[in-house]
Amino acid sequence: MKGKIAFLFPFLFLIFLPLAFSQTDFGYQEEPEGQDVFVDYAYFSEGNSWRLEVYYKIFNNKMTFVKDQDKFKASHEIELVLFNKGKQYTASSHEEEFAVDNYQETRSAAAFLINRVDLFAPAGEYKLSFRLNDHNSNRVSKFEQMVTLPAIKIGEPLFSGLELARSVEEDKDSSKFVKRGKKVVPSVSDLFGDPEGFFWIYFELYGVLPAGKVEDYRLGYELEGSNKAIILKDTSSAALLSVFDQTLYGFKKIDLSSVPDQTCTVRIKLFDRKGNLIAKAQKELKVEWSPLYQVNTNWDRAVEILRYVASDKELKELRETKGKEERIKKWREFWKSKDPTPDTPENELMEEYYKRIKYANEHFGIYDKEGYKTDMGLVYVKFGPPDEIDRHPFELDVRAYQVWYYYRLNRKFLFVDVNGYGEYELRYPYDGRR
Repeated sequence: MKGKIAFLFPFLFLIFLPLAFSQTDFGYQEEPEGQDVFVDYAYFSEGNSWRLEVYYKIFNNKMTFVKDQDKFKASHEIELVLFNKGKQYTASSHEEEFAVDNYQETRSAAAFLINRVDLFAPAGEYKLSFRLNDHNSNRVSKFEQMVTLPAIKIGEPLFSGLELARSVEEDKDSSKFVKRGKKVVPSVSDLFGDPEGFFWIYFELYGVLPAGKVEDYRLGYELEGSNKAIILKDTSSAALLSVFDQTLYGFKKIDLSSVPDQTCTVRIKLFDRKGNLIAKAQKELKVEWSPLYQVNTNWDRAVEILRYVASDKELKELRETKGKEERIKKWREFWKSKDPTPDTPENELMEEYYKRIKYANEHFGIYDKEGYKTDMGLVYVKFGPPDEIDRHPFELDVRAYQVWYYYRLNRKFLFVDVNGYGEYELRYPYDGRR
């Protein structure tokens, strides 16, 4: 039952209501479970005050869509409030509408809307309150987090907040999320280890110029693991930073391909010529299983996982590839050849494929067999989540079985727990096709 997965990622149509200090975008990414909306922030200097950039991300399957002529539309209100000492200091609210072309996209756990709202405040301790009201369901999602905006002192080096991003690219069209001529799309979720196996940091550094010189300082980057051990470390010259209006800024790409699953702290440090630490900034993130990590550490398994999307010829060529660098190159070339939208930084097919592999391993594994190798895993990876599951775990004189219905494909599959140990086998022919 081997074959390529056919995905259709229709164009996402976004109705953006022009609002002060608000920017919107959309994309594809695996949805972390258990949350309706994800919120993050970073802060940047605005003279003697701060611009607090609040980012939020909502996955399609967490929004309620209604049919409107030939589109499906979601509508909600976003409200942000910044409290200081129990009193409201500033607030912002706006309405958003989001539309997709078909019903399947309304259920997508990979497609999302991402937005940024700016609030302005001086140094201090604040509580950030975020509220989303879904107009179509009246469902309310809330998020609260304490925010510390540090004091700005003239001549004293100070980092901005760290903005963690999934992509940084040249922007010639002045599109959304532009910083210093580059489009910086924030991650919002703190979960990394995606198929590409890296993330970006954007930061600014204040208080060095004009009194000091860039060459008088050096930067250090490090990634600390959950056991406090330093996993990655890089020391660079501050001269590699760029300068704009007396502000130093930088983009740093962090490779996660050699980092196993764990909670990490990414940290940037500023040292003077004598090696004294004079400023630092840090942020926590989580690293989960990355396909690129598998490519680096277990090539045979990395190739085997491709069994449902690669041809026998492609699998043979990949298995015969030798050398770490050549394997990474071949793996990237393989997925590039499958990219349904090669002109964008996202590879929707790759992201969806590994999302399904991960789900299959988490839900269908049995004893020493990985979930994607089971019959249920095979069907799930090839066809995605079923529209309906008819479960029969306890039937007299009948083995436990399940029927998976794919109404959109006009297909159904029967799985039977033949041996009574929880491994459901696919029974043919059930709908007459493979």
